[in-house]
Parts: sequence; C-alpha cells; structure tokens
Amino acid sequence: MNKSPVVAVLVATYNGEVFLKQQLDSILNQTYSNIKIYISDDNSSDNTPQIIKTYKEKFPDKIFYTLNNSNFGVVKNFENLIFNCKEDYMALSDQDDVWQVAKLEKQMDAMLELDSENISLPCLVNSDLCMIDEKDKIVHKSYFQFRNYVLNDKKDLGHILGPSGIMGNTLLINKELKHIVLPFPDKLDVHDYWLGLNAELFGKRKTINKQLVQYRIHSNNVSNSKGTIKKKKIIITRDIKLPNMETNRKLFLPEIVGRIN
Repeated sequence: MNKSPVVAVLVATYNGEVFLKQQLDSILNQTYSNIKIYISDDNSSDNTPQIIKTYKEKFPDKIFYTLNNSNFGVVKNFENLIFNCKEDYMALSDQDDVWQVAKLEKQMDAMLELDSENISLPCLVNSDLCMIDEKDKIVHKSYFQFRNYVLNDKKDLGHILGPSGIMGNTLLINKELKHIVLPFPDKLDVHDYWLGLNAELFGKRKTINKQLVQYRIHSNNVSNSKGTIKKKKIIITRDIKLPNMETNRKLFLPEIVGRIN
C-alpha cells in the first residue's frame, strides 16, 4: 500500500493567543496524520509567538515556524506560506477555527480522486462549515445554508465570480494550482477568492457539502465579524455581507482576462 502523501498545513497567525491552541490541537489530532504544519506569524504583539514555540518544542518534526519582522497582512502572509511550501498538497488554516477530526482525510480522499482523473490539472477541495461563537456554541449548523450557497461540482463560474462560497479556511489545493496563482496580483485583498477563481477557470474543484470546519465568529475575525445575528436566542456580532462584494477584485480580475486571451 502506498504511503499517504504529506500535506502541508499552512497557518497564518496574528495576535491569535485566545484560540490558537485549540486550533493547533485539532490539526494535530487529525485522522490523516502525515502532515507538516508551517506557521507564519505576522509580528504578533500578544502571546502568540510563545504559544507557537511551545508547540514547536513539543512537536519538532511536525511544526515549522517563521516570524515576520513586520506586519505583512493576512493575504501576503498566506502568499509567503504557499510560496515557501515544497509539499504537493497544501491545506490553509486560520488561527481561530476548529477542524473536525476527519477533515483532512475526507479532503485528501477527494483530492486524490480529482488528481487521478485530471492529471496535472490545478485542483481545489473545499467544504461547508459550522458556525460557532467564542464559547464553542453552535450559531448555525451550515454556513452554506446560512448564506444560501449551492455549489455543485460542475463548473459554476457565475457563483464563483459573485458570492464565491470558497472559504479559505476550508481549502486544500495541489501544487499545480499553487503554480498558477503565484505571485498574487497587486492589491489582492481576498486570497481565497483568487484561489477559487483560478481553480474554476483552469482546473477542477470538489466541494464537500459537509461541515468539516468549525468556523469561529467573534469580534476580531478578519472577515465576518461585527453586526448582529440571532439564532435560538444566541446573539453574536458579525457582518451581514457577502464575501468578496466589497473587495479590490476589479483591480486584479484583468489578470485573469489576460490569461484567458
């Protein structure tokens, strides 16, 4: 039996001391265990670097850590992680979510099936999410249902160009997709949108309609923070906005058009 491929888990951190341990534990406890965790900290001012160092000391063969000497921002931080990664498969991770224990196993099953059918094509696997609050209480069982997203496995460019539904904290990509998305365009402010769009146009996507990530909604999210939603008397703060609707994509979409032409 062939050994399972190594998956690089790419974690971009910044002032994430509150929830980082829980997320790292959920990654380390995956049923798919052949992983390497690459963490890039964006010059945090809280206890995040110390937490990462503690985990690296405990798991020296699993965790690899770099510290940015200034704050690059989340998009550039993920771009650097993807660029420096040598593995064939990469899973993106936010610092404040929780992965279901079989997340990577289910996604790698889907990815290897895509790879076997579409040799050398850029491939992407994403999934639905369960929304939780700061205390791990479920706010909504399905992020897709909450947003009214219906993503099938056929080409769905209209959906991807509009609301998208490709959430970066669920993404698993292959090296072929990495090669066509780098370098990121200037002014790019939503990296998951860029990855999803390239996969839709030039490769293959598999959407798993199961909640493989517990997506934490809290006051300090980079996206989907502030605003109010009520669900069974649970009140949390978040934006009531579709992802990508107020972004700089009009500045970088011409690069896609140029590739097509």
